[in-house]
Amino acid sequence: MKMVLGYKRADGRIGIRNYILVVSMVQCSNSVALRIAQRAEAIPITHEQGCVEFAEDHNRTELALIAAGKNPNVYGVLLVGLGCEQTNSVNIENKIAAIGKPVERIIIQEEGGSPETVEKGIKIVKKMQEEASKQKRVEYSIKDLVVGVQCGGSDWTTALAGNSVIGEMTDIIVKNGGSVLMSEVAGFPGSEHIIAQRAVSKKIGFDVLNMIGELRQEFTDKYGQTIEEVNPTPGNKDGGITTLVEKSMGNIKKMGTSPVQGVIKVGQSIPYPGLWILDCRAQGPDSFTTTGFAMAGAHVTVFSTGRGTPLGSAVMPLLKVTGNPLTYKSLNSIMDFNAGTVIEGKSIKETGNDLYECLLQVASGKLTKSEINGDFPFTIPRERARKVI
Repeated sequence: MKMVLGYKRADGRIGIRNYILVVSMVQCSNSVALRIAQRAEAIPITHEQGCVEFAEDHNRTELALIAAGKNPNVYGVLLVGLGCEQTNSVNIENKIAAIGKPVERIIIQEEGGSPETVEKGIKIVKKMQEEASKQKRVEYSIKDLVVGVQCGGSDWTTALAGNSVIGEMTDIIVKNGGSVLMSEVAGFPGSEHIIAQRAVSKKIGFDVLNMIGELRQEFTDKYGQTIEEVNPTPGNKDGGITTLVEKSMGNIKKMGTSPVQGVIKVGQSIPYPGLWILDCRAQGPDSFTTTGFAMAGAHVTVFSTGRGTPLGSAVMPLLKVTGNPLTYKSLNSIMDFNAGTVIEGKSIKETGNDLYECLLQVASGKLTKSEINGDFPFTIPRERARKVI
């Protein structure tokens, strides 16, 4: 089995990056957190929540920020608060520190203002960076790796090449004892019966069917439309995808032939290796899913896009794959891997093996285009169902 190089964490897990996060506790502290991160060359996490939230949203905000800090790719965390927000920065600090990570907290109202907080924050981050630079990578196996698989900005090549190649890679990872996490639940309707048949037990199969059934009902209750009326997107249709069933059948190609071990909720971790489904029903940008993967402890996401997207993640590298050779050529500055060679005659199996090798390189420290370009979004996934009156 081939080995890769990563950083050993105090809780025994392996990280493939040594990120230092500057995490804003509330919208009011976003600009300060951003200035600290920019000047110290760290990664900022900002959001529009943190105050006057109902319990469901408040709990999700704290869960997301704690999970970001706990992700194995993160070496240390600086929390930046205003001082009167609803978000409990002490609780977040304690939860992250409990797994042995460096974490510090600064409060604007206690430091004398924004400039003072920025200067103190920079010093804290620089100290963490100095400590992190002393840590050496160690060998580990694919068994320690959790890989998200996702697609977005899809066109006709996504199913034929991009997702099919990712599916081949998925099978290699699972056969070697690793873990793969898939979501995009809103892209499952039309193929949920196939996913259910792939489940390792009848119960898990029904979990999948119930998840999609609930999603359909929630969508109708919230928007007064069926999900098929808005999915595929205009961009999908322009790229040659005609129906949600067609899109869904292409979506699940990322699963390869591996059996589905189970379904986990947002904020839960994979309990043991294999292929898992993340029940993330948040409707909106692709970064909802990437953040959900990061919250589950994923190390890296392999992202297929036919039309192209610069999307990255604040907590893990995104390895960008396109099945469209024209996209790879025209958007080379944001693409990492050309699966469009399948369109030109190369086998899916051979290209899947090549993608697996590329993944191992990224897991050992090779930067992806989204990292090089500084694309580090973090969008907290939220699922709300309400009846339209």
